[in-house]
Amino acid sequence: MVKKNMKSALAGSLKAEDDAVRMRFEKAESLFTARQEQLSPPVDASSTTPLQGQEISPSSVEQEQEKVVRDSFTLPSSDYELIALLKQRCLGSAVNASKSEIIRAGLHALRNMEDKDLLAIVEGLEKVKTGRPSTKKKR
Repeated sequence: MVKKNMKSALAGSLKAEDDAVRMRFEKAESLFTARQEQLSPPVDASSTTPLQGQEISPSSVEQEQEKVVRDSFTLPSSDYELIALLKQRCLGSAVNASKSEIIRAGLHALRNMEDKDLLAIVEGLEKVKTGRPSTKKKR
């Protein structure tokens, strides 16, 4: 009797989990489809084919990517939590943004601010000690 109840409980739990996963995929797919429709205007078939005799240069097809620079930063844990929150907000709109993309977006937003607003934000930041923490043990 106990085995049968456990078996039916397990089967019900697995079915509920399967349904939940299916619902999440359906929601993600609908968000993705809606996002793609927003970003992609209807394409006219005649505009996609090059005119006869017109050459397409490789430079126009593939733009040269800017060189990237690797660096490291010291951030308080509250800023890491803020990055995670912003990533989740992006995911809610079907956009997967990395930490680097979130920081870069913030830089672009700061660039477009008035000087007084920028200075107010910078002055309001918590000052953190730069560098790596010491690995030496204190006696």
